[in-house]
Amino acid sequence: MVEFNPRDKSRTSAGKTRAMVRKHTAPPSGSDDGSLRWQWLTIQLLESPSFTTLSANACRAFFRIVIEHTAHAALENGRLVVTHPQFVSYGVTGEYVADALDELAYKGLIKIRRGRAGSGVAHPNRFTLTFVGDHEGAPATDDWKRCTVENCRKWSETDRKLAADKRGRVGRKKKTPLRNPEIPPLRDSEIRRAS
Repeated sequence: MVEFNPRDKSRTSAGKTRAMVRKHTAPPSGSDDGSLRWQWLTIQLLESPSFTTLSANACRAFFRIVIEHTAHAALENGRLVVTHPQFVSYGVTGEYVADALDELAYKGLIKIRRGRAGSGVAHPNRFTLTFVGDHEGAPATDDWKRCTVENCRKWSETDRKLAADKRGRVGRKKKTPLRNPEIPPLRDSEIRRAS
């Protein structure tokens, strides 16, 4: 028969419960060999105004970038490339991808190094998550901590429209027509009706 030691909590219900909770809330067990990928998100980040005020498209875009980060074993932050079709396939509305990325950058959750296209070569946007360190070993910048409730309200009321107007000006220049695009009618139908 086994003797009960009052200091041994492993045989009591409280000790077993705590051990089971720790076992099931630890990082996934298959993560050591690289087959199972995961990412920590702090409660401070999840409860911040910058995160809780995200639009649905911005939230989906954020998690798509997090997926890309974990797909590279969390070693390529700052060089993360997510294409427009990848955002759309994850559930971001196609016409609002740029708006969602602008919102994430404004609220400090990501940094974007804009790519350029030209002469047949495309250079994609590169993303940096600010709540984790980057690929060069620099610590997290946590820019999202600087975003206040007032800033979030300002984004939804005015700054979203300003960012959209700025995006509309970037790109190819619109060609001005050499002549009036409307073709005047050959005959004036009102004059004929009067006569």
